[in-house]
Amino acid sequence: MSDPTDSMVTYVRAALALQGYDFSEERIAEITQQFTRIESIARTILPPEVGADAEPDRGPAAVFRP
Repeated sequence: MSDPTDSMVTYVRAALALQGYDFSEERIAEITQQFTRIESIARTILPPEVGADAEPDRGPAAVFRP
């Protein structure tokens, strides 16, 4: 299994390239560190993943029929 930090560095590099930024390796490391912090904060407030087979608790969803 790959290191999660490696995937974050890959993500940051790709995002910066898509936006046209060209930062030094030091600055990319700082940005990656900030994104890692943001991700850890977001994990504390986001709901857990729901499986594809999950069903609603209150019956079927409403269907719009014009």
